[in-house]
Amino acid sequence: MRTTNSNIEIKRQNKIKIVQYILKHEKVSRQELAVALGFSLPTVFQNVTELMELGMVCEAGEYGSTGGRKAKVLKIKEGFCCAAGIEITKDDICFVLVDLNQKLDCIERKVLPYENTQEYYSKLGEAVGELLKKNGITAKGTTQLAGVGISVPGIIDHDLGMLRESYELGVENVSIRHFSKYIPHEFCCESSANCSAYAVLNAEQKSAVYLSLSDTVRGAVFIDGKVYKGDNFRAAEFGHMIVQPGGRSCCCGKKGCLNAYCSSEVLTEHGAYALEQFFDRLETGEPEYKECWEEYLEYLAMQVANIRRAFDCDIILGGKVGRHLIPYMAQLEEHLQAYNMTDFDFSYLSVDPYQQGSSAIGAACYMLERYVENLHSGQPGGS
Repeated sequence: MRTTNSNIEIKRQNKIKIVQYILKHEKVSRQELAVALGFSLPTVFQNVTELMELGMVCEAGEYGSTGGRKAKVLKIKEGFCCAAGIEITKDDICFVLVDLNQKLDCIERKVLPYENTQEYYSKLGEAVGELLKKNGITAKGTTQLAGVGISVPGIIDHDLGMLRESYELGVENVSIRHFSKYIPHEFCCESSANCSAYAVLNAEQKSAVYLSLSDTVRGAVFIDGKVYKGDNFRAAEFGHMIVQPGGRSCCCGKKGCLNAYCSSEVLTEHGAYALEQFFDRLETGEPEYKECWEEYLEYLAMQVANIRRAFDCDIILGGKVGRHLIPYMAQLEEHLQAYNMTDFDFSYLSVDPYQQGSSAIGAACYMLERYVENLHSGQPGGS
């Protein structure tokens, strides 16, 4: 019995490795799979045949002839499987659908102010159900749903299954099960900064730091393609590092935190009801807004320089403010020069390529990764 179970697990792992390789390289041949993974051709042929019978893998043409029989191109079948991603914010939710090839199929926002009540969680479940149905993801549909990934701003303790604290949502010690109570699908829950970093960096498998500039400032550290969470899940809390001793009060109770100088609310407090309005007024050259923005960039540059010194890797700026930063990168680099005299090339610094929804996209990608890792030897998915 032990030998049989061992063989089943080996077969399952082989199938997972094949799927992961195809996903990473998009289009491959059976021969390439055998060489890259160190499998025999019969092993590759058997597993690929089973994956094709399940509808997960398909042939998509042929490679050019090299003198012998043309090799078939293999890829993950479009529309076979997708995952939903939900970003929870204090004011609304962002809903996305991402397919197994990590193609974004849908992105929508829905006003739903957060409350730690059963009514809110019930409304969240209803909203997710409506959005899935609207996009044709039903029990009778042809596209499988891998599950729902949920992104929450705050510190998540996965050992206890708790949202330990969220200054954005104004809660602490909330069970993450509350968020999925009315969502009848497989789910996972992760912090919003980690989700955003995962969406941007997962395919590259490199080390980088993600700095999220939203209602509060948070971050994520990717080391060799994996999120470093810290011993107490508090890694990369850059927003609560002191940048001005005895300075402005922060929501955490301390004074002088970066959060008090570089959150999105720092900008909207200057008479702008929305971030877009702030940047509109900044573009008109209004002195008050120019002064506020210069101070913002000064503190942001200070922290970017500190992060660069600490980690010596790429830094990605994201969040609500991040999506507005591209026209101001040269201005930010001017501030950076005063804090980092050894870096003359600022190519290590970039902006999140997703204009919106990166956190929700990352949550969906986490769910898809779990789906692939849980492939059964005879069928996809499962828990």
